[in-house]
Amino acid sequence: MNWKKNKYRNKKKIDEAYVKAESKKVSDKDIDETLSRQQQLLNKLKHKKWDHIKTEVYQLIEMLKAFKDKTYTKTPWKSISAITFTLLYIINPLDLAPDFIPFIGYLDDISILTFCLKLVKSDINDFKNWKEHQEAIN
Repeated sequence: MNWKKNKYRNKKKIDEAYVKAESKKVSDKDIDETLSRQQQLLNKLKHKKWDHIKTEVYQLIEMLKAFKDKTYTKTPWKSISAITFTLLYIINPLDLAPDFIPFIGYLDDISILTFCLKLVKSDINDFKNWKEHQEAIN
């Protein structure tokens, strides 16, 4: 997903349809990029504005890793692509509202995350149940 070439980047409305549309552009390479830039994401989460939703981001990272490692493959591609898009969006400092803009810079990231969480809620629950079961048998 090439953020610099996305000519519609600044013309999009942040909503569930935006997350769905952009998620369709995700590839396997984007998953690799997301995981390779995980430290950038974790550094961003250190900001206090993320405190209320940090746990959910960690959960999405775990789901992406499990998909990539093939330890949990039941998450559908549409959810994996929505998660990947969302995490890359959060990592990217030049998204719809650049992070250096006070308050608004984080608001769009959190909005995108909120829409993603809504889209993949049942898959998150399935993953959590699977993970709890794995921990119980180990």
